[in-house]
Amino acid sequence: MRTSTSVAAISAAGLLFSSSVAIAQTAEPAPEQAAPAPVQAEPAQAPAASTSLPEVTVESTEQPKSPPKKKVAKQKATTTTAVTATSPPAQQPTAPGIQNVNVKGAYAPVANYNATDSATGTKTDTPLSEIPQSISVVGAEQIRDTGSQTEQEALRYVPGVVADSYGVDGRSDGSFIRGVEATTYLDGLRRSFSYYTSTYRIDPYFLERLEVLRGPASVLYGQASVGGIINSVSKRPQTERGGEVSVEYGSFDFKQVKFDTTGAITSDKRWSYRLTGVARDADTQVDYVDNDRYAIQPAITFRPDSNTTITALTHFQKDRSGSTSQFLPHIGTIFPNVNGRRIPQNRFVGEPGDHYDTDAASATLLVEHKFNEVFKFNHASSYTNVHNDYASTYSGHFYRPPGFPYLDPDQTEMVRIKSASVTDTDVFTQDTNLQAKFATGWISHKVIGGVDYSNFRSSSRMGSALNTTPFDVYNPIYGQPEGLEGVGCGGGAYGPLPELPICDQPDLKTTQTGLYVQDQLRLGNWLAILGARKDWIDTGSGPAAQSDDNVSYRAGLMYEFAFGLTPYVSYGESFVPVLARLANNQPADPQQGRMYEVGFKYQPPGANFSINGALFDIKESNHLVISDDGLTYVQNGAITSRGGEIEFTGQLTKNLKAVAGYSYTQAQYDDGTVLDGNQIESRPKHMASLWGVWEFDQPYLKGWSAGAGVRYIGANWDSTNTLKVPDVTLFDGMIAYEEENWRWQITAQNIGDKEVISTCLSRGDCWLGQARTIITGFTYKF
Repeated sequence: MRTSTSVAAISAAGLLFSSSVAIAQTAEPAPEQAAPAPVQAEPAQAPAASTSLPEVTVESTEQPKSPPKKKVAKQKATTTTAVTATSPPAQQPTAPGIQNVNVKGAYAPVANYNATDSATGTKTDTPLSEIPQSISVVGAEQIRDTGSQTEQEALRYVPGVVADSYGVDGRSDGSFIRGVEATTYLDGLRRSFSYYTSTYRIDPYFLERLEVLRGPASVLYGQASVGGIINSVSKRPQTERGGEVSVEYGSFDFKQVKFDTTGAITSDKRWSYRLTGVARDADTQVDYVDNDRYAIQPAITFRPDSNTTITALTHFQKDRSGSTSQFLPHIGTIFPNVNGRRIPQNRFVGEPGDHYDTDAASATLLVEHKFNEVFKFNHASSYTNVHNDYASTYSGHFYRPPGFPYLDPDQTEMVRIKSASVTDTDVFTQDTNLQAKFATGWISHKVIGGVDYSNFRSSSRMGSALNTTPFDVYNPIYGQPEGLEGVGCGGGAYGPLPELPICDQPDLKTTQTGLYVQDQLRLGNWLAILGARKDWIDTGSGPAAQSDDNVSYRAGLMYEFAFGLTPYVSYGESFVPVLARLANNQPADPQQGRMYEVGFKYQPPGANFSINGALFDIKESNHLVISDDGLTYVQNGAITSRGGEIEFTGQLTKNLKAVAGYSYTQAQYDDGTVLDGNQIESRPKHMASLWGVWEFDQPYLKGWSAGAGVRYIGANWDSTNTLKVPDVTLFDGMIAYEEENWRWQITAQNIGDKEVISTCLSRGDCWLGQARTIITGFTYKF
């Protein structure tokens, strides 16, 4: 499966990076050379190499926190230790693997499923209990335990999130938050702008945590969905040396090798690195569809002094896969055909050679500098290039001319659609802000103000045509002569075509500039957040060019009780320019929304778990729906979403860690059309989940752990509310054995192998869920 060249390329990249590390270790620069003047804080006071090293600040923020007593200002306690070169401290023994001991709370590993800090909700390192908005954090430990291989698998136990909205899709991770499609970010910078062909899938092994911020985030992030955002946080270099190598095998001939190593490059620990990689050769539950990936993520961090951190993250990824989505018709999936038959879950209705290939490269720069106890500077910028080559043949039941899905009385033969596209995308984003902490009388403030900018460019060539050659979906014969019909690139009448026309499409372009300011206030046990933002957006080019601007607001109020309860109320607004091709080839209008939320956060003093709940009311205008031809979009007025969630995360006993949640979401059209009042397709009203892991401590079972999970996904409807997709309950499980240097694990998803239908659309197709998937693997830690 085209592995040798890619594996060799990854091996060469890893060797080159390791060689660079070795060179840096043997030719260590003096401190004053390692810190150039533009980034060196207070160069005149820089310590000499022969006498001392920079101060090392250790912040313990991932521990359970007791609610503060009544006070005017709240500050974190830190311990600062000066380390001298002439009297090095004794080295304490550490367990193998990556310890991440020097990472700040907002980016630290999540121990026992219970995160306490986040930067996603405020762009500052803030305890979750002080953010008046619902946030869930899924750490690398939970991702490992559940055996998640994709982002949407990792989010299955987060309340309010429909993770498998379109079933198993080899092209993208599609998730809804509170009934609205989520906007995705990586390290606080937006990564999803348009179609899935303009981005790439992030492998969760490269992430320290996934954070789900429910509700509008436009004040901080600009172009953010009213339902919420998913922010992925990358693994970062550590100064303590460690690493791991894993080998895995599983269902559908899944074979994967992954590694993660980190440590200091120089003896003074100013320079550190991290190198993470994945190589996968796998099939999928759909015949002839591959799931191959080769990716590597080198990263390096420079700490010239205790107040400055500069991190460069790079990522290179090559996916060789296909579309597991076959767009199968209602008859044969949710309904049997006239002979009582249903299409097998593994049925491929395309042609061997169909593919969905993505090459991606990105570079990210993260800078943090603390001037003094008042001011701190933060900068993040990223450039991403994505090349996608997509060729697919799929069920043609919603294409013209009418008379589908089947051609014969036995409902076995169908026509198909042949399509292809090549898309090239460039994205540049940056966010620069200044934070100030001060007090005015009895009120303490944490103010952040900044500017962000994004530039998205995508060019593509694509085409599609009807293949009228009958295809028997129950007894497929591949490689038959194609009878193509459609319209050529020059337009004209619909008719026979000698070959698939590949036509240049209008470029998709958008630039956005935003100015924002936010103040986190505290008066005794009262906390508040106030924020505002101004956006300027330019989309399209030529006659289709469009300019928009908008002002967004945010406000929240909380009160901390001494026993760990923090109730809150909040209000937020969203503003999202839409990059989509409407039926009239005109640019879409921006989507605008607002949300009211009331909730609580509860963490008993000294406990390592938290319980959070919220009720919300959302409204959004200029909602997009797929047009009748199934290929373009129309803007169909407004939607509303009302409901609530409750969530438990953390360590219930010394042996048991768990996550549990329930959500109710009534998301419906509110546009004055025939759809008015209908539940939006793919959005179940009820969802509930529970996942827990028991770690045994008996002498004869020490090292063993077992986990189990149950997921309930309620019924959902198509947009006309005439076709109901039934509810389903699915079970997952895990068994592991771990010693100091190695770990064995086996995970199972959908243990009962239920044939799941995730969604059925009114245009005529259904999307299938994940079949039973079992993966086992060994990890060696060093």
